[in-house]
Amino acid sequence: SPAAALTPASAAALLERTAGLYTGSRGLRAEFTQRVKNPITSSETASAGSYLQRGPGVFSVNFSQPANDRIVSDGKTLWVYVPSATPNQVIKMPVGPGAPGGIDLVGQFFTSPSRKFTVTDGGLSPLAGTSLRKLVLVPKSDMGFSRAVLWVVPASGMLKQLEVTEHSGVMRTLSFTTITRGVTLAADAFSFSVPRGVTVVDQAAMMKGM
Repeated sequence: SPAAALTPASAAALLERTAGLYTGSRGLRAEFTQRVKNPITSSETASAGSYLQRGPGVFSVNFSQPANDRIVSDGKTLWVYVPSATPNQVIKMPVGPGAPGGIDLVGQFFTSPSRKFTVTDGGLSPLAGTSLRKLVLVPKSDMGFSRAVLWVVPASGMLKQLEVTEHSGVMRTLSFTTITRGVTLAADAFSFSVPRGVTVVDQAAMMKGM
C-alpha cells in the first residue's frame, strides 16, 4: 500500500525514477521559494526565484527576492553574486562539491544517485494538500552537506521539495511551485557578466597564492 514503509531498495528505486525524469530532460526550468535556517545565528531567511539547468554542473539561480541576486555555473566556473548581502562583490570559484549556495539538482542529486547516497524512506508527508514520499539521502563520501531530504510524488517521482543540511547545521529548503522539463534555454542563460564597479573575488587564485 502507498502508506507502507519502503524498503531501502524500493526507496533507492524511487530516487532513480525521480532522477530519470530530470537527467533525460533537454533543459529544466523551475520556480521556487527557499528558506534558510542558521542555528549558529538563530536566524531564518526567505527568498524566491527561478532555477534553470542544462546538464550536470550547468545551472543558474536567479532570485526575484532579493532581486538581482544570482548564482551561475557554466560547468567550469561558479559565480556567486549576492548584492543584497555583499554589494560590489562577486565570488568566482571552480565548480565542485560544497560550493556555497550552489544547489546542482542534476549533478548532485540526479546523476548516479544510488552510487552517491545511502537512501532510506522517511515516510509519507502531507505538503500543500498532497501526500508525498520523503526520501532521506546520506552521502557516501563528502559532498559538502551531511544529508538531504527529497519530497516526491509517489506515483510519478516528481520532485516537490528539497531540504539540504550542511555540515555547519545550516538547513536550506527549496519548495518548487513549478518544474518544467524539456524546455529550450537561451544560450546566455548560464553566463555571467561582471557588473561595472563590482570586484571579483577569485577563490582559486587566492588558494594558489597561499
